[in-house]
Amino acid sequence: MDTHLSYKSIAPHVGIMRMLGFYQLSTKTPKIFRNIHYVYMRVRDDADKVMSTMFLFLTYTDCIFKAVVVMMKTDEIEEVFDIMKGPLYNQGDPEHRPILLEAGRQGLIVLRTFNYMCIITCILWVVHPTIKHIQGKIIEFPVWLPFEYNSNPRYYFAALYIVTQTTWEGYANSTIDVLIVFLLVQCKAQISIIRVELQRLVMKSQEEANALSCHFTVIAEKRIKKILVHHRQIVKTADKIQDIFGYAVFYQLLVAGWILCTSAYRMASVTPLSVEFLSMLMYISCILLQVFIYCYFGSEVTYESEMLTESVYFMNWLALPVKLRRTIIIFMERIKRPIRPMACYIVPFSNATFVSIVRSSYTFYAFLKNSNDSST
Repeated sequence: MDTHLSYKSIAPHVGIMRMLGFYQLSTKTPKIFRNIHYVYMRVRDDADKVMSTMFLFLTYTDCIFKAVVVMMKTDEIEEVFDIMKGPLYNQGDPEHRPILLEAGRQGLIVLRTFNYMCIITCILWVVHPTIKHIQGKIIEFPVWLPFEYNSNPRYYFAALYIVTQTTWEGYANSTIDVLIVFLLVQCKAQISIIRVELQRLVMKSQEEANALSCHFTVIAEKRIKKILVHHRQIVKTADKIQDIFGYAVFYQLLVAGWILCTSAYRMASVTPLSVEFLSMLMYISCILLQVFIYCYFGSEVTYESEMLTESVYFMNWLALPVKLRRTIIIFMERIKRPIRPMACYIVPFSNATFVSIVRSSYTFYAFLKNSNDSST
């Protein structure tokens, strides 16, 4: 028999009040949940405090997600590395060398740029509170530390810990991002190599046939089969990359709008051209670059894949026997469906996705800013 019928009439009201942070949880609730709810009640009206910690929280969860994926799927990642070390991806043709070198050069530039941006951002995060500490002001870091750090030398130990920890996280996170992106860029480079092979298929087959005194059809058929196997390997690699990192990248794109919004909200409340302002500006630039490299290079992979059909038309295919022409036509039907890198097979890596994320983050920022202004 229910003994709380009289209380049930007000239970929904109390539940809503607790959800909104206007009333404490029941004393029968486990202590850990009561403590968490108490913190929520204390900061629910302090939008600045929430925003100052939200972007860090989301960034850390994003990094942890990727780190867990890398640790749990090491074997699958090694399979991708083995494919990229294999003979199909490294054919030794002098015409392939510039394509592969350019992909490596781009990867190094993006990696160094992203790494240095993250390091500078993390250093600036500590420079600003250090200046305030020297001025004798009370400092409140957006992380919990088990000691009071507003006195010397404790403050400098806390600052050293925070700059080391955030720099490590930023360096690791940016490196994993660039690794994922340039695994896909290698797919683009291999597609470019196939385009070169298609355009010069007849010419190279004739040269090899003359050099080896073989029949042209035999050499051309061997080269076409190699192209088909190569393309199938590229598609397999792209699918494997999405299987390994798809969920982690999906989470990153999902929270990127929130991170940009909370960071912009935080930056709007600080003095322009101050150290804190510059640190937030650098952080927003890092997040924008993080999302942009996925979307831009993902679009490049799709575009290069779509151009495969065009490369077939640059071939002197009339010189091929009818049997090989049929094979080429079947291959053209296969490549009508381009390689489209996607996060979790839902969100495409495209320039349109980047614009949508930036637009949605600005929309939420404007709503949050207007709501806060009207409440004050």
